[in-house]
Amino acid sequence: MSWGQSLKDGYVGYIDTTVLCTSAVKQTHVVSAPRTFQYLQADLRGPVECPLSMGSKVSVVDEIEVCDTRYSILENGKAIISHHLNPIGHVYKDYVTVAETLLLTPYLWGGVSGFGIDCSGLVQLSMIMTGQMVLRDTDMQQKTIGKQLTDSDKLQRGDLIFWKGHVAIMIDHENIIHASGFSMDVMVEPLEEAITRIAKKHQYPVEKRRPIPET
Repeated sequence: MSWGQSLKDGYVGYIDTTVLCTSAVKQTHVVSAPRTFQYLQADLRGPVECPLSMGSKVSVVDEIEVCDTRYSILENGKAIISHHLNPIGHVYKDYVTVAETLLLTPYLWGGVSGFGIDCSGLVQLSMIMTGQMVLRDTDMQQKTIGKQLTDSDKLQRGDLIFWKGHVAIMIDHENIIHASGFSMDVMVEPLEEAITRIAKKHQYPVEKRRPIPET
């Protein structure tokens, strides 16, 4: 294990150096499904080499159809279901829609994948899929994403509600989606119910922010 820094978002932490490589293979596609599998070959009944999460980047060199299922063939000869991929450069318009596809994903502190995710990880991964690179942790996001709202501003889809150490996404003017340690998954609930429940053991929201779309 070594101390390192992510080239993607500047985040620092420990990493198993055995998983690092210097390969310069050009990545062409990104996983758009919450979760998918990399098969040893184009056969849905065949062995799986590894699971892949939304946001994983791969190098596609070919596409074939086997028994009505289309597979993208990777540079290493392995295969992924084609409709679980998008070309790099394709971005979603609404990051909340991306977050909604991750509903019921298990809560995992420090997680930022379709296999386990925390509150700020849900915000980061969802925004990355819309082409917006945001920082990893809640306190960083609170300082850098969009503009602060006042009490008179009406909440709308996409607004962020910050507690100390927690963040939730508005899906409309009264409901939120967030990776919650209460339900231990990504859940939807009324904002007021969340505020009341969290305040009993922790505190009330400290800030509301509205992301500014990139042009």
